[in-house]
Amino acid sequence: MYSYPRAFRGGLIEPVVEVGQNLLLAGRAQYALYQVSYIEEIPASFPFIVNVGAIVAGVTAPNFNTNNILDMEYGQLGHFRSFVLDDINVMILQPLATARFGNKSMQARVNAFTALLDPCGHQTEIFLFEDDRPYLQVTNPQGYNLAQARIAFYGFKYVLGNENGAGPTGAKAIPIKEFGSMAEAERSQYKYTVIPIGGWGR
Repeated sequence: MYSYPRAFRGGLIEPVVEVGQNLLLAGRAQYALYQVSYIEEIPASFPFIVNVGAIVAGVTAPNFNTNNILDMEYGQLGHFRSFVLDDINVMILQPLATARFGNKSMQARVNAFTALLDPCGHQTEIFLFEDDRPYLQVTNPQGYNLAQARIAFYGFKYVLGNENGAGPTGAKAIPIKEFGSMAEAERSQYKYTVIPIGGWGR
């Protein structure tokens, strides 16, 4: 039995589950069920503002590695939304080779206007399991040089474990159960909220 995360509904960001409830992390090849042991807020603040640096007019900067900014500890899931602070277009890739927010041939970019159409940031939402870091491809579409190119992230941290609680800090989380398919997980009769993780490209 599964449910859709509350974060996919209208309103400000909030945790998708409560402490003690289950998350099914759905990857391309594996579905792992965890219990949430702890939830903590991650406010939009200086340490979580990614600054790609100066970008010349009309140029796309090399892919920016968010290592040491958005990486989670082992046994933790990051739940992030973002907003752009400068006149830039940002493509989010998770992982490096898989661009988010696209169809067969096109990839959407996030920019400062995204927040006007989507003030709660729903369309920027990503989930990062452990060190499955995203990369950012930032373009300066303007006719002038930019001294900085910033995108701010905020959200929640979920500490994961099983019925015996979370493991030691920095230890790999041991799931309650692992499944080979979504259909197998549904037949298990566990109650959980499904969270897609990693790249789900073509």
